[in-house]
Amino acid sequence: MTSRNLVGLDDYLREKKKAVEDALDGLLPAADKYPAIIHRAMRYSIFAGGKRIRPILAIASYEACGGRDPTSFLPVGCSLELIHTFSFIHDDLPCMDDDDYRRGTPTSHRVFGEAIALLAGDALFNLAYQLIVDSTFDEVTKVEVMKEMSDALGTEGVIGGQVVDIISEGESPTEDKLRFIHSKKTGRLILASLKIGGMCAHAPSETIRRLADAGGKLGLAFQIIDDLLDVEGDFEVVGKEAGKDSVHGKLTYPLLYGVDRSRQIAEGLCGDAKHVFEQFGDRGEILSDLTDFILHRIY
Repeated sequence: MTSRNLVGLDDYLREKKKAVEDALDGLLPAADKYPAIIHRAMRYSIFAGGKRIRPILAIASYEACGGRDPTSFLPVGCSLELIHTFSFIHDDLPCMDDDDYRRGTPTSHRVFGEAIALLAGDALFNLAYQLIVDSTFDEVTKVEVMKEMSDALGTEGVIGGQVVDIISEGESPTEDKLRFIHSKKTGRLILASLKIGGMCAHAPSETIRRLADAGGKLGLAFQIIDDLLDVEGDFEVVGKEAGKDSVHGKLTYPLLYGVDRSRQIAEGLCGDAKHVFEQFGDRGEILSDLTDFILHRIY
């Protein structure tokens, strides 16, 4: 990224992150609302840090497609963050990836116990759909968005990726299986973020198709970088223990290709995504800059 783009992106990330977090604070139940423990658990994981990449990508996509009212889009963008948080609360559970830390803080089940953590994830999942239903968009758009979210989360999306990730532990990696896990478990929600932004801006179907193409590549690159951070990352920066993938016998890009080749693959995928975003002209610059941010991130 050029220094000009970096400064502009920093401002954009700061502005949109604050908007998302202010909206989340107002949309989530109050921490002291009965039964308080579940609402505290929901807020604990939502506000335990985070880049808010998925809602910010969705907002940037909405704007790139000509969306004129980012404020009305915010609840839909927040629904993506709720779904993302639901997925990692469950992912961190002892029966799944068994992580003690997320974003540098103890995971939900370490603080609230497994039962409340599980229910907090369920509650965030439920609230995400409620936010879409209660949004100001027309009924057809709401249905399209909910269908895309459901497709992204199902057995051909996040859940399917998680299943194959679990049952493949300790196996020798293959390119097809590795791509399936990464593109579904992590990449599919990033793809959905870009598509949903376009849907809410009433973009033409061809534009939605191009966003999906770029989102698939960007989502896969995002997880490859996560794989690399598990090998090279610092706990103080990344926020969770490094080396967990190898301990659990996870299939990763560094395991199959090595560190240097994995980074090259991520660079190629991000380059392809940026080529799509360039077709949006000036309105696609932020999406291109976000792609660079994802590629070069250190946390």
